[in-house]
Amino acid sequence: MPLALPPVSVDPETAKLDALRRVPEAQGRVKAVKELEVVLFAQMLSAMRKTVPENDYLPRSPSRDVYDGAFDRAVAEKLAETDPLGLTRTLGQELLKSRVEAADSSDGKKGVEANTP
Repeated sequence: MPLALPPVSVDPETAKLDALRRVPEAQGRVKAVKELEVVLFAQMLSAMRKTVPENDYLPRSPSRDVYDGAFDRAVAEKLAETDPLGLTRTLGQELLKSRVEAADSSDGKKGVEANTP
């Protein structure tokens, strides 16, 4: 009798976060900012679609919602490739600056502060 394993449910969002955790820190920040831009565009497209009046030609259904979501994600990824909003450039630089400032503040200042009366 074969051993039956319980079904494994994989959350795609959790899988993406796990993949980002395995990326080196400097690259992970850039990828996280790019993913933020993709999510922003996908939500924007979804909100724009809600403004279009419904008709009987393509009635609302669960399968249509899945296709619309996949389409929004694909368009958002394509839009985010060129960084049109400048999020990757701006936030990526800010994250790198904050990292460098944190490293500079921890280098040598602890020893100087410890020796001062």
